[in-house]
Amino acid sequence: MKMRGNGLRLIRVFFRLVFEMIRNYKKLNNDPDHNFLICKEICQKIVESAKIQLEIVQKEAFPKLENFLLVSNHRCFFDVVFLLATIEDTISFVAAKELWHYPILSRYLDSIGCVALERGAKKLETIKSNIVSMHQALAKGNLVLFPEGECSYYDEQMHKFRKGGFIGLDAKQPIVPVYIKPERLSSIGRWIVPKGRVAVFIGSFFSPSEVEKGTPTAAKIADMARDEILALRQMKVDILLQKNYNCAIEDTFRRLVA
Repeated sequence: MKMRGNGLRLIRVFFRLVFEMIRNYKKLNNDPDHNFLICKEICQKIVESAKIQLEIVQKEAFPKLENFLLVSNHRCFFDVVFLLATIEDTISFVAAKELWHYPILSRYLDSIGCVALERGAKKLETIKSNIVSMHQALAKGNLVLFPEGECSYYDEQMHKFRKGGFIGLDAKQPIVPVYIKPERLSSIGRWIVPKGRVAVFIGSFFSPSEVEKGTPTAAKIADMARDEILALRQMKVDILLQKNYNCAIEDTFRRLVA
């Protein structure tokens, strides 16, 4: 029965996503800000359809004078949905080139200025092309990068961050760390959808110049970004412990006054 329930839930969420994308397809135009709001509305409906409770903890406002690079852990495809549903500033994503094989999805990706990344590229020309495309997108607006390179799914441990996305960054480029924590994950085959509560922790931004004096290497920037996200994960644990502590106090108080 549990497997059947998960299957029906996944089917409901998937068809709602397809329906909303088709229904809003003709509303897309050449304005990324306009298209972002359409994507945001769709994603908020998907979160509602999946009966997911989003909790957002943001330490400080995003930098306003410069475009920011948002880096996040990557548990499943729905991380994109959660970020689009919660981030108020217009954002685009670095995404796998294979996603452009799907006509409707590719139109949405292009509409907000997403970057098609050829994963596992070994040719120098392809690697350079990936980096140039990323920098061009970042010059135009805010960009989201999942440095793990792939979903970690049920693995709680973040994979080592790949340095490619951090090559050639300006020393003052604002980098915003984000940690996404689903309470539970349900799956049918390769399809995975979070259940219950999903916490999105947005940390304080930093710049490559804070990593070390001079010009820091891409590897060191990647390591610092990962460390910042790990710190957010610890903050998540502290907040949950505090919630449990407060609940314990409330329960004790109720017993005393009963």
